[in-house]
Amino acid sequence: MTTRILVKLLLGLSLVLSLTHRADAYPQYQLSRDTTCTGCHLSPDGGGILNENGVGVAEQTSWKGGDGNFLHGMSRPSWLELGGDFRSAAGFVDPGVASVAAYPMQAEVSASAGAHGFTLNVVGGLRRPDEGGSAIHVLWSREHYLMWQQKPGEGSGLYIRAGRMMPTFGLRLAEHIVYTQKFGGRPLYGEAYALAASYVTPSFEVHASGFVHDPIATSVEHGDGGAIYVEKRLGEHAAIGAEGKYSSSDDLHRTFGGITAKLYLPSADLQIQGEAEVIRQKIVVGAGDKATQIAAYVLASHPLGKGLMLDGGLGHFTQDTRVKGLTRDCVDLNLHWFQTSHLEWLVTARLELLDLGSGTNGGYALAQIHYRL
Repeated sequence: MTTRILVKLLLGLSLVLSLTHRADAYPQYQLSRDTTCTGCHLSPDGGGILNENGVGVAEQTSWKGGDGNFLHGMSRPSWLELGGDFRSAAGFVDPGVASVAAYPMQAEVSASAGAHGFTLNVVGGLRRPDEGGSAIHVLWSREHYLMWQQKPGEGSGLYIRAGRMMPTFGLRLAEHIVYTQKFGGRPLYGEAYALAASYVTPSFEVHASGFVHDPIATSVEHGDGGAIYVEKRLGEHAAIGAEGKYSSSDDLHRTFGGITAKLYLPSADLQIQGEAEVIRQKIVVGAGDKATQIAAYVLASHPLGKGLMLDGGLGHFTQDTRVKGLTRDCVDLNLHWFQTSHLEWLVTARLELLDLGSGTNGGYALAQIHYRL
């Protein structure tokens, strides 16, 4: 009887999670609040558990502040760091036909345990199950890796990681629907098993990884290959970057190359960041067709007072440069309200134009709630 109840519960969760999504860190705070992502996060490329400074930023920038530590200051051993994120959203979506939508987006907990420069990092939670798979598949670990840090407790130096992770590449914006992430080499559920090295300093950072696709759990990344990202800071308020990635599977070879740029204007408290990529893909099976794609995105962010932040974004994607009309463009608008150091409300909207010549369009308007443990 207990087993049947558990199976029914997991089946119910699998239905609820059929539209689950995920979001990560807010790189809008880089340059405007700190020089590097490691200024606020334990991970060398941002996202996941906050360090002491990151907790302080969450407290200072939110409307009501409060204790930003895990579960508002729950005691724990000095060798253990904990975190987690829960998100859900509701509103209107229009992929061609308007409808009302409500769905969870993320339900994960995180842990980082270790000493003497070595840490075991695990992110586990719920996901959309494999089609036709067991209900138990809603439980999984999106990331799990062992990390060695040259300078424990500092946000600089050499990091070595081995395990399941997202290869570091590009801007790493929070929303997975951004074109340069969705189509440009860092899609949702694109984690792979990798050996990665990162070197981070206030003036520059380098991230390099070799990866193989997950042979057990279903992943968007079906290929094996490598990725590299280099970013150089230009003074205190600007940075430029270069990126490259290659992925090869049995039926598809993909090569990504691009540039990034970041600029913070202190007088206006405005941060602008952008990314442009060229993607070359070759279908191995059949006639071996080749195609060139282009993905680009620009995001501008500005605080509107304590606890509020407004983002405006423009995106473009060309699916095949040889075929006229295979394009999409979008205009995004996001209003964040960080009510407390743990609770965020977000209103997000997108207008998307598909094949600009025909006037076909779609979009969405959603209200989202995010609670950080």
